[in-house]
Amino acid sequence: MQSLWRSSLMAGLAAAFLALLAPSAAFGQNKNETVTFKSADGVTLSGTFYPSGGKKDKKTVVLYLHDFDHKNGGGAAKGGAPGLFKALQDAGYAVLAFDFRGFGDSKDVNKEVFWDTRKFGYNTPLNIRRKGTKVPETIDHKDFVPGYYVYLVNDVAAAKAYLDRANDRKEVNSSSVIVMGAGQGATIGAMWVANECYRRKDKNKDNVFPNLANLGDPECKDIAGCIWISAISRIENRNVSLSKWVSPAAKTNKIPVAFYYGARDTNGDKAADYVVKALPKDAPVKKRAIEGSSLVGSKLLDGPTNKLIIKDVENIIEGRGPRELIEKKIEGNTYYYVLVKGGRPILNKKAGEDVPPVNVVQQLLQ
Repeated sequence: MQSLWRSSLMAGLAAAFLALLAPSAAFGQNKNETVTFKSADGVTLSGTFYPSGGKKDKKTVVLYLHDFDHKNGGGAAKGGAPGLFKALQDAGYAVLAFDFRGFGDSKDVNKEVFWDTRKFGYNTPLNIRRKGTKVPETIDHKDFVPGYYVYLVNDVAAAKAYLDRANDRKEVNSSSVIVMGAGQGATIGAMWVANECYRRKDKNKDNVFPNLANLGDPECKDIAGCIWISAISRIENRNVSLSKWVSPAAKTNKIPVAFYYGARDTNGDKAADYVVKALPKDAPVKKRAIEGSSLVGSKLLDGPTNKLIIKDVENIIEGRGPRELIEKKIEGNTYYYVLVKGGRPILNKKAGEDVPPVNVVQQLLQ
């Protein structure tokens, strides 16, 4: 009996010793988790959330937008992106990376919502090829016509709404977001940031007719900075004005923007150079060429490049200063666009709706 007691005691002491050696839950192993969230038009988007760790928590979250194309596909876990996520997490930043609609694990839709062309006129069989007579419950990017890809901007809005809800659970601070994108994901990201520069919350919930005086600051106030990797002035077959989208962010709202590209990537170099030259010299926009590289998009992400990106992120946050965690309560708020200074507000989202759509896509493309 005494021998059994001694064995139990030794086993307990050994377990306690091993527990001391293991990293604590509070400061140690930075685990990630699969998350899902819905877009305004009923797409279930799948992603991975990397919480920041312990004492290093910088109270900032990085929103990553993956590169893609119609032929080769794409996804958040492609190229060197996972290594960047881990490096950011180790440096104290939370990260949300997700697959755009039709890519990776983001293919399920609510067919009653998604195919409601009265509300979402872009989700038509003319833009998304359908097989058979049944209304599909899944979508695939291979069935998208090239002109449809601009509407992936709605997925970025859904991701920010997810972060706003996580903010209210005190899991992240969505008032301090770095938006990072690769390839055409960067171009979509620049479009969404421009959208946020025109979008404002109605501070007076009882105001039936919106008044400019009752609208808050542009929602881009939550964006600390943007890092675009191999951004191009094209979304599939549509040429777009990247400089036009960067201007309200960098010129008007002084959001720092950094363009990364391989030094031998002529498309990335030209796109970044055009934007920098199109904006005033005091706009916080810079180019950063990765010497000797012809790689593009997430393939450009490796150890040395990731270190440069993290240094840029840290400089952005240090220059901006800390931001207080403020409850967003986006479901209960109404939002409007003010596209022209002093112009009439345009409704974006009513109180009671979960996710704000990007319903000025055509205006942004003009």
